[in-house]
Amino acid sequence: MTQEIEFKIFTKNKGFRLSVNIVVYSLFFIGIGIAYLAGEYLDNSTIENLGQGVGILACMLMIYFKITQASKRKPLNGNLNNKLRFRTREIIIDDIRIELNEIKKIEFYIGDYFDKWESQAPGDFAPGRTNGTSNICELTLTNGHKTKVNFQLMFENEFLKMRELLLQYYSENKIHFLKLIEYLGIDKYEEIQEFKNTLPPTLVTVAQPFNFVKFDPI
Repeated sequence: MTQEIEFKIFTKNKGFRLSVNIVVYSLFFIGIGIAYLAGEYLDNSTIENLGQGVGILACMLMIYFKITQASKRKPLNGNLNNKLRFRTREIIIDDIRIELNEIKKIEFYIGDYFDKWESQAPGDFAPGRTNGTSNICELTLTNGHKTKVNFQLMFENEFLKMRELLLQYYSENKIHFLKLIEYLGIDKYEEIQEFKNTLPPTLVTVAQPFNFVKFDPI
């Protein structure tokens, strides 16, 4: 039976997107600008007060968005309509089927998941929680062509359900050993050696060039 693991592909919308930061900073500088020009050149207190009111509104919005930042998710700004499917002998991107023997290298960039908190700079008022769509799968084909897609993870360590398929791809020399242990979250010397002991003899042979030297603390 063919094993299959499926994720949702994230396709980003094209074109301009109005963000929280653009709105609040635009209101702030427009308000301050109107108030300054009205007071300096027009001598019109009504327009000056209007400008000050817009500036105060912008400041209130900044405070509101900063307070609610930790509980709000970023706008998706795209869709999750397509599927990324991993199988033992092939990878399917939407309706494009790529046989494993057509692939030279498989790489992943994993670090995002749904509702993950991302620290924001003091002057950034955008929502602080993500949609889990910044993960990347990049395939380098034997013909030199590269294919890259973003995909969504719903919770931390969800990618570990790919373990058996990652081992399969590693056995086919599609994934470097150092990348394999990175994807599996294995980073300590003892854990690496223990993991190598769990590999079948044929895979241990492949991993031998990547022995790690353990240094005793001084």
